[in-house]
Amino acid sequence: MMRWIFAALLLIGVHKVSTASPWIYADDDEVPKDAIRITSLGSGTPDVHKEQVATGFLIEVGNGDKFIFDLGSGAFLNLFATGVPPSKLDKVFLTHLHSDHLADLATLQVNAIFGRKTPLQVWGPSGESPQYGLEASIDGLRKFLAWDTLSRRRINLIGRKDDGDQLIAHEFDYSVEKQLIYSQNGVNITSTPTRLTVGDSIPANTLVELARGCDVFIEGIIGPLPDLDVLSWQSRFLINTSHTTPAQAGRIFRDVGARLSVIHHADVNDASREALITETREEYPEGRLVINEDLAVYEVTKDAIRHRKRIVPVRSWGKFERAEWARRDDAPSGQAHKSLSSAA
Repeated sequence: MMRWIFAALLLIGVHKVSTASPWIYADDDEVPKDAIRITSLGSGTPDVHKEQVATGFLIEVGNGDKFIFDLGSGAFLNLFATGVPPSKLDKVFLTHLHSDHLADLATLQVNAIFGRKTPLQVWGPSGESPQYGLEASIDGLRKFLAWDTLSRRRINLIGRKDDGDQLIAHEFDYSVEKQLIYSQNGVNITSTPTRLTVGDSIPANTLVELARGCDVFIEGIIGPLPDLDVLSWQSRFLINTSHTTPAQAGRIFRDVGARLSVIHHADVNDASREALITETREEYPEGRLVINEDLAVYEVTKDAIRHRKRIVPVRSWGKFERAEWARRDDAPSGQAHKSLSSAA
């Protein structure tokens, strides 16, 4: 059985890790029927840059279902570059309502002009009062895009009578533990609170209980942020106490015992990789551990987890042909695979 949790992480089931076939092409590489494919659309923080955008995940299931978990600043570029037809992307789950987890939702909504004919459905948490919950956020997005929606109906969508430019909000009570918020076509998605104020993950017993025995555990942390020192000490304190540290993540990884543990939501560069692994290993000395990076792929079957890299066109214009890529001087064919920041 395969499963994941809707929180600041994803959970899925498997038995061993494979490192074969390091590349996955963006054009028409279908998900095997017995697999789940997780693509990291963004692995970073609000401090986005060209090499690392904010949080986002594309989940593709072998039965044909596709889900988006968070779509923060810049993540849409990588989503569109995967080559997955926009017409198949109509379900989004938001872990919480920070901009680095939902800012690109507006761009995704405009995908109706590229073939989506069903409403964009968004699941997300309530707030401490109605104006801070998902329904209020989606209502604000509708108003933000009102002129855009009207004008595209008169130009891009002229003659169409579908609901592809509509938005539907599915708000659930953020405070309910182990809450089933989606169950269709053999897929179950569960929410549980990890912090009752902002939603970014700190250690929580209910999360560990849900995750125990899973196979892929992706945990959001607070890692090295180069610009953090410009903030007040009050801001630095709040940021550090509303996120999981690498050491805390190590303890969670140890308690969960997943087949593959993934560090997420950290500023990743040549200087930070060793520090992130070292601090996490202080509490998690054994077990498979990787640092999540943009366009990393975790493909799960009952027999293996394949950790690969998604190859996309340099310009994010969607589907492209392998033959076209093969003509490029920088094509990866024949190159030695560079390790995806992993540590066994």
